Amino acid sequence: MPYWFDGNNLIGQSATAARAEPRVRHAFLNALGSYRKSGGGRFLVYFDGDDPGRTALPPGIMVRYSAPLSTDEAILSRLREIRYPSEVIVVTNDHELARRCRDAGASTLNWQEFTSRMESRPAQRNSRKAPSEKVDVDDWLRYFGIDKTSL
Repeated sequence: MPYWFDGNNLIGQSATAARAEPRVRHAFLNALGSYRKSGGGRFLVYFDGDDPGRTALPPGIMVRYSAPLSTDEAILSRLREIRYPSEVIVVTNDHELARRCRDAGASTLNWQEFTSRMESRPAQRNSRKAPSEKVDVDDWLRYFGIDKTSL
C-alpha cells in the first residue's frame, strides 16, 4: 500500500525553516524508516521547495520536492495522474488537503492515525534464518548407513 506524506505539514516547518534546520526533517525520515520496517508499505514524502542537496535516506523511503508547486498541489496533481488513486493513503494533518485528497479518490490518515496503525502491526520478522550449528556430514552418513564413496 503506498503512503504519501505531506512532509512539511507533518514536521511543522516551512521549507525555509527546514532548510535552515535539517535535523527535524532527518529525524522525521528516520521515524518513517522505522515504521516502514514494521511492514508499512511504500513511503513517498513530499516536501515543499527545492531539493536542498543529497542526503542519505532510510531504505524504502522516497522523497520528492514540490517546487515550483506547493506540496498540496503536487500531491493533488499526482493523484489526478495515476490510474488508481484509491490505492493511495495520504498522511497529513491538513484538513483541507485531506478533504481534497478524498475528493480525488485517495484515503487519508492524520499522523496520529498513521502511527497507531503502524504500531498495531506485529513487527516484521527478519526473513533470514538464524545460523544453525555445524553438521558433521560424515557422522550423518554413518548414522544412515550410506557409503560416502557411492555418492
